[in-house]
Amino acid sequence: MEQEQGKEKEPILQVRDLVKYYPQANTALLPRNRRLLHAVDGVSFELFQGETLGLVGESGCGKSTVGRMLVGIEKPTSGEILYKKKDLVHMPGGELRGIRTELQMVFQDSYASLNPRKRVCDILAAPMLYHHMAEKADVNRRIEQLLEQVGLPKNAGRRYPYEFSGGQRQRISIARALSLNPGLIVCDEPVSALDMSIQAQILNLLKELQDELGVTYLFIAHGLGAVHYVSQRIAVMYLGKIVEIGPGTEVFRNPRHPYAQMLISAVPVADPTKRTLTRTEIEGEVPSAVDLPKGCRFASRCPYATDRCWMSEPEMRHTEAPGEPPHLAACFEWERIAAGGKEDRS
Repeated sequence: MEQEQGKEKEPILQVRDLVKYYPQANTALLPRNRRLLHAVDGVSFELFQGETLGLVGESGCGKSTVGRMLVGIEKPTSGEILYKKKDLVHMPGGELRGIRTELQMVFQDSYASLNPRKRVCDILAAPMLYHHMAEKADVNRRIEQLLEQVGLPKNAGRRYPYEFSGGQRQRISIARALSLNPGLIVCDEPVSALDMSIQAQILNLLKELQDELGVTYLFIAHGLGAVHYVSQRIAVMYLGKIVEIGPGTEVFRNPRHPYAQMLISAVPVADPTKRTLTRTEIEGEVPSAVDLPKGCRFASRCPYATDRCWMSEPEMRHTEAPGEPPHLAACFEWERIAAGGKEDRS
């Protein structure tokens, strides 16, 4: 089910029933046509101009694969990706190359994503020259502008990536993403490899750039702390599916899905008066993405699971009060969870 945001606004990005399966090695017990790893299994959401949607979940849930499909690194097995109402999945190659400049990505490992043999000025110039986004005479001026936007000195362009700290390299990665004037940037765990103090600086930079340029973010992370700080809306992903999506503050304060509730309970709270006495632990094993269970994929780890959960897979449903922004969850027991989920963790 798609997330709706109101009739007065048109989404910049629409993702509909996005699927990515990976064939696995053949065995004697399981023929090849049954050995499919369900990395992404029917994901749908919308993104609006100038907003940040946080996509959160444990490692292996498929969130990074979603981001890679949006920017064209991975090809979907099925589904639709509509950017400004244009179908990217079935678009001819020539037209697709032109529109791909508007969808950029910032990777988790800034060192691996930057060519160590090239100076920063060459790294930033390459995409602009390749896509004819700037004349050679204007490239140096544009590079200085990009470095200034991400908080680096103008002379940083003459240096190599290894001469910078991790946080500075991530600023270079952000500058490279901005070089093509994108409408959407996929941030794939951009701060998870950084120290806490540097994380805050990068998160603040992303927010400042959004205010200045109106850029839209899909912010991918495995923890809810950073996601809550930068996102207007949050989508929680588990084993290839989005299980909850809604306003960031509401998801954080009053989750409707037990998996979201458990992720939130793991977020550190600085104020001791606002800490709960107990922490909800995520117990049990994650089911195999090759041999999925019949019912709810979270049932084996869920303290609220009933017989119905083991037999039937819940669909996304609206849980918000009348007149409130859409808040959807895939849980039969969401009312029980919401009744006990309110907590001030600000």
